[in-house]
Amino acid sequence: MGEELRRQGDREGRPYKDTGIMSGEEMNAQSGRFAVVIVGAGPVGLAAANLLGMAGIKTLVLERNAEVYAFPRAIALDDEGLRVCQSLDLMNEVLAHVRLDVKAHYVAEGRFLARAEPTGRRNGFPLISTFHQPTFERTLLRGLERFTCVKVLFQHEMLAFKQDNERVCISVRTPDGSVTEMQCAYLLACDGGKSGIRRALDIAMRPPLLRTIDRVRAVGAGQRWLVVDCEGDSEPSDTIIFFCNPERPAVSVPGPDRQRRWEFMLLPGEREEDLLQGETVRRLIRQARRSMPRGYYRGLPMPELQVVRQTIYTFHALVASQFSRGRVFLMGDAAHLMPPFGGQGMNAGLRDAHNLCWKLQLVLQGKVHPSLLASYQVERRPHVEQMIVFSWLLGQIIMPTRRRIAFLRDLFFQAVNSIAPIRGALKEMRVKPQPRYSHGVLLPGKGAASKLIGALLPQPHVLTRSGERVLLDDVLGNGFALLRLCEDPAEAFRGIEHEIWSGLGVQFVCVQPAGARECREAKNCICVVDSEQQLGAFLGNERDLYVLVRPDRYVMGVFRVRKTRQFEIALQKRLTPSSFLRS
Repeated sequence: MGEELRRQGDREGRPYKDTGIMSGEEMNAQSGRFAVVIVGAGPVGLAAANLLGMAGIKTLVLERNAEVYAFPRAIALDDEGLRVCQSLDLMNEVLAHVRLDVKAHYVAEGRFLARAEPTGRRNGFPLISTFHQPTFERTLLRGLERFTCVKVLFQHEMLAFKQDNERVCISVRTPDGSVTEMQCAYLLACDGGKSGIRRALDIAMRPPLLRTIDRVRAVGAGQRWLVVDCEGDSEPSDTIIFFCNPERPAVSVPGPDRQRRWEFMLLPGEREEDLLQGETVRRLIRQARRSMPRGYYRGLPMPELQVVRQTIYTFHALVASQFSRGRVFLMGDAAHLMPPFGGQGMNAGLRDAHNLCWKLQLVLQGKVHPSLLASYQVERRPHVEQMIVFSWLLGQIIMPTRRRIAFLRDLFFQAVNSIAPIRGALKEMRVKPQPRYSHGVLLPGKGAASKLIGALLPQPHVLTRSGERVLLDDVLGNGFALLRLCEDPAEAFRGIEHEIWSGLGVQFVCVQPAGARECREAKNCICVVDSEQQLGAFLGNERDLYVLVRPDRYVMGVFRVRKTRQFEIALQKRLTPSSFLRS
């Protein structure tokens, strides 16, 4: 197994300013002091480490390479991904290097097929943004300097592991060549698509199933694409362009700081070495630009290319058959691989981290039974499968290489663009599957309000008592929150047994309807004004409704004011060492 894990690395890099190198003796001195060990210092592993650090959990990050990876891989950040970054308390640092409010246009044969120009901000951020992954990872890495409970070790390679009912024992090779043994309570595999930990657990990766009217089949095999990253881009467009030409599907993606990515599908019979030639790249870009509507580039010549990297990627559509085994959990690319057309690969990994880490915190702090952790797969795998199928279908629709299919696609878009509601849905990206959990860490409910259970709470801007306009999550904090839409904060939580809720560290938040004369404070709650009326709309303007929100902002339970005592009893039962799951 050691040799297999030594071959697993799919990230390379150069030394960063603080390599965190530790000798074998020092590792032995630290042995047993970490509750969680994370293998892989990519974006998902570093995000998880920040979440655990904020919770005060002793955490060790092991990375076999000398630094965070020097070249970009992912490039898209959606509104949910940015909301996870907000939960890390690194929002300003991340946004300083993000290109916000990016649009997406789909073109073929000199015509626009569709335009995605979303204006909604249900989660508080634009639906499409782009970023530079090495800068993003360094931001997450610097964020860990806030926590004395988190240690990051570069040039440290996990060789093997074994687990029992109480611990995980791992073997680590240090930079001096020595091998040391250490223990942890839980091991997080964030070691990429070629995950050696996943292979050691003998967990298979399979394509998700696509269910149509008359049959069920697996989504298609991987595709090879040429990916070219450029700097110093002079092209003025801030729009992702999908060149939906059957002769050569291609994509152009603007990044922050005058960066741009070009992607070109490899056609059958083409050799990778031929596509990697500099002149070939320029020819492919010229061909793609010629397919744009007349006048789009306003006569501007093709910009000079400052190519940072050009490589061949194979885009897969695969999901692990299990997301965990025992005390070991797969996250990010180790658990799922998806085509890039929906821009969901890294964002799905950030959702993994946000879902799992608050549960680990509760378990490690002894507040709930470890059976809570079984909900990680119950909740995340179905949504991941949904996003993989969505991304794959999007690629099949917009990137066919057969002319007949492309002709039928063009006719379809020509027809739907004449229907205003459908055109509006495409523009606002309402075709993207919305996250919702139907099983997992959810409390049962009855009546019309129960439809809120498992939904992601929207994040509008709200007004504080001082009149400051802030995003809702900044008020909710990083733990559980209990919300009620109510005019009078003094009455909002009357009758609540605060001692029962204190075990979860619940934040009580009174949401005053828009137009409230003043945002008043009460002894046992925070008060905000629903100035954008999004929360009122989400709650159906119900005044006698309590909404229990989880740390990852999903609605865990809903109950009426008159049913408070029954709900508190149900919550107490869920907190006992039997189970925290709703089947």
